[in-house]
Formats: sequence, C-alpha cells, structure tokens
Amino acid sequence: MNPAALSTFAPWADRRKRWQAGRLLCGGLLAALLLMLASGCASTSTNAPHELNLVRLDQQARSLVRHGFAGQILVATPGNIIFLEGYGQRDPNQSESVSGHHVMPLASVTKPFTASLVLRLAADEMINLDDPIGDYLDTLDPSWQQVPIRYFLSHQAGLPAEIVNRDWPGDPRFEPVDREAFIARLAHFPPDHPPGQEFNYSNLGYGLMAALVETVTGQSFEQALADRLLTPNAIEDLGFDLPAWTEQQLVHGRQGRHDRGHYHERPRLSDGLGFNLRGAGDLLAKPVALAAWWESIQQHQWLPSPWLDQWLEPVVEESDGSQYGLGLHFRHSDHGPVVGHTGGDFLFAIDWSWFREQDTLVIISSADPRQEADVIREQLHGALFSR
Repeated sequence: MNPAALSTFAPWADRRKRWQAGRLLCGGLLAALLLMLASGCASTSTNAPHELNLVRLDQQARSLVRHGFAGQILVATPGNIIFLEGYGQRDPNQSESVSGHHVMPLASVTKPFTASLVLRLAADEMINLDDPIGDYLDTLDPSWQQVPIRYFLSHQAGLPAEIVNRDWPGDPRFEPVDREAFIARLAHFPPDHPPGQEFNYSNLGYGLMAALVETVTGQSFEQALADRLLTPNAIEDLGFDLPAWTEQQLVHGRQGRHDRGHYHERPRLSDGLGFNLRGAGDLLAKPVALAAWWESIQQHQWLPSPWLDQWLEPVVEESDGSQYGLGLHFRHSDHGPVVGHTGGDFLFAIDWSWFREQDTLVIISSADPRQEADVIREQLHGALFSR
C-alpha cells in the first residue's frame, strides 16, 4: 500500500455487517387467481402450495410494520406469483402505502446481474474468464493486471471491500467516481493475498467488472445489461436510468420518520451512479422484474449452456460455512438449501432467496434499518414454511 495515499484514500473492510453475500403480475391481471387475505389486502393465489403459509407470512410482516418495517415481499413458484405485497409508507412523511409495484434498490443483488453479463461476454467469445484483466484494462496498475477475471467475480482477487475518499463529504459509496479515476485508485492498494487463495467480499471487484463490460462492449454498463440479457429475456422494469422511473414510483429510505430519499437523489455521473457502486449495487427494480428473471433462469434461458451451469455452482467457502460462486451465494437454511444474494446500504436492504427443494422464490426488501430484510428474513421464512 502507498502510505501517501492514506491521507486521501483508505480501504474499507467488509461492511456487509449481518448481510452476507450470501421480486408476474398481481391485482387485476390475476384477479381470477387471487383472493384477499382476511387479515389484510395481501394478494395470494388459490393455487398456492399447501406447504406455503401465505396467511401467516402476511400476519408476520404486518406485525413487523409496527416496529418499522417498510418494504415489499414477493413469493413465487414456477410460472406463478402467489404473493406480492407492500408494507408501510412509500415516503415516511406521506400517507401513500408501499405497493408491490413500487421500485426499490437491489443493492448487492446487482452483483448476480453483473456476473451474468460477464459470463455472457465470455459465451460470445469477447473475453475469457481466465485471461488477465490487464488484457482488457491496460491502464490498470501492474499489481492488478495479471489477476484472472474470474477471481473478481468470486471475490478472490485480493481487493479491499471498498475505498474511502476522505476528501468526499458525503456517503463515500455515492461519490460520482468516473471509470478512469476509479481504476487509478486501485494503484494505491495492491492485492492483500495471492489471487484465488482467499475470499474477501469486495464492491471494488464488481465496479471493475462494470469497467470491463464498458470497455469491451463500448456501451454503458446499464445499456449492455439491457441489450445482452434483459431485453432478450423479456425482463422489464429493472435498471437505473433506462426504465425512466418517476418520483412517484420510488420508495424512500428512512430512519424512523426522517426521510433519507432515494437513489435518484444521490450524486451521480451523466450515465448513472459512479463506479464505487456501478455493477456492485446500482440497479433498481420492481419485484415483478426479479420474478421474471428467476423464471428465465428456471427455463434455462438466462444464459446459454454451459455458462448457466457454471454460474449456478459454488466456488469458494466463506468463513460461516456458506459458499460463494460467480455472483451468487449458497447457504443452508432451516428450510433446506438456498441460492441467492442479499444486499444493503444501511437504509435499504434486500434478500433474494431461491429455496431449491421447494422450488420457491422469496424476495424481501426493506427501506428502514430498524427492520432490515436480511435480519427479518428468518422470521418471515419461518412463517411462510410453517404448518
């Protein structure tokens, strides 16, 4: 590490706290399939599997609202959304309720999309995962140039979690750092272990993957994602700028009654958020978009074979016994094996969990740190799978 750099830049350790890296249609369009729960207005399907207790799930979520929960919950089985509901207020100082059709940040659930896009480029023979990243990013510091691309996807490259610019007065993650400035900062922090030998969760690695995508394709990260994965799989309502979100669609983060706004109010570049978060935690979505994504995975359309199989395999073990792959987290729960990812920024949080044995997707998102999605997921999963 360059000691002189510490006056301006400093590495962050893994700040995920409790969240380890390890939401098609409802309402009128599915009116024939939906019933209203006696305990509230949650939408459910009469075709819900017997083992999924949607009534108890909704009751548990409503009990959490009294303690600060504001957000969304979606439950899907193959081909069906069987539960989609919003809780709390969209803006803590307004009366409008969160609905299942509002928009919330994906935070680190952005990473599976970034990893998938890199795999798509590999499938198209535009890159090779075993190539040194310096073959594509020639301005990268020599200490990083020989690291194979795949190690950035699996958090084994040796990067710190994040880099703090001490001269930036706001939240360091939202500093609007452009691509070249972001790449240049890595010169201050050489690998802290030989590539491939240890796991160290890093937003920087995924910012670097966004830079790789933009350099190779000549497109913005968001446009490349849309053109190469989202549009071919008919996935809409997912992105940062391209969906043209309105203020009325965006859920606000909050700390109690204090409104902390939404991602479109954060400092930004002309084409999106800066590279501290680009590719690592910058995407926004409606829950239905995440359900459509899961459907494309199940139908083996998301990525071509054998790339889809590779993406769905764990690579490295984490300290808690769970595993990480190429943008996905693999863990064992009280309800069986789970593939997914979590994310959060100390305001917003999200948990995307695919229960493989039950073939069920559960998405929980939150907008208040008093009830973070990853923290309350065990209560909500327990209610859903209760008899």
